[in-house]
Amino acid sequence: MTEAPVRRPAWPERYSAWLLPPRAPEGPWARRTLEQARRGLDAAAALLYPPHCMSCGTPLPAGPNRALCLGCAERIEWIGVDRCMRCGDRVGQGRGAVDGCPSCATHPPVYVTATCTLACYEEPLRSAILALKFSAGLQAVGLYGRLLAERVRETGLDAGKRPLAGIVPVPLVEADRRRRGFNQSEELALELGAALCVPVRTELLKKVRSTPPQATLNADARRQNLRGAFVADTAVCAKLSGAAVLVLDDVITTGSTVSECARTLRDAGVGEVRAVALARG
Repeated sequence: MTEAPVRRPAWPERYSAWLLPPRAPEGPWARRTLEQARRGLDAAAALLYPPHCMSCGTPLPAGPNRALCLGCAERIEWIGVDRCMRCGDRVGQGRGAVDGCPSCATHPPVYVTATCTLACYEEPLRSAILALKFSAGLQAVGLYGRLLAERVRETGLDAGKRPLAGIVPVPLVEADRRRRGFNQSEELALELGAALCVPVRTELLKKVRSTPPQATLNADARRQNLRGAFVADTAVCAKLSGAAVLVLDDVITTGSTVSECARTLRDAGVGEVRAVALARG
């Protein structure tokens, strides 16, 4: 049977309010006053550090959005309802949510029960993520966190038989974290956790061995590259045998990183591991 064509989902209109300048505040006096004060701070910050789209460089209007212009957002290959529940990849138009896809056949996710991603790792999102990862473009974290929270709710990764007990960002080895000054996955996790009212559990998983960048390796080498690179706190993980955690990475390609994180957490006693990422490569 011929595979249904993959269609680029339209930009979700409900997200547009997060990119455009905010409307005039409404409601009680106290709320209006706080909103006006926040806008004043945003405007002052914009004067000192004018915001630009992290993909195309277009100046952005003053407001909380300091990440993407609407034009770039509309060109992103968003992953909609036609998706694989196991690995988060997109599937053919009209198939809906399926349990398994061609990506799973070649790179099956292991130790991960469900995955969701926002969009495909293609331009213009690729440039925006690289700016976040290597250029300290942390002004985008707020927007990405809201988008991730919406996606997690849409796909039900915050529900299930086991309660979601925490969000676990993919860790960096300490030397890399000090050199970069931050861990982009941890910054995203903090925003996502605040939106979902779920704690961020950085104590559960540590990276103890420096590894070559995954992007430089093929699929088999990626799996071997991370073997034994992570350790889990067994005393804390054992208390989560009846719960689930959500591993967060910026990009999932073969799934080797989230699979190794999930294997380490499951071996330490966590009952279930789900995964979420900004992009699917």
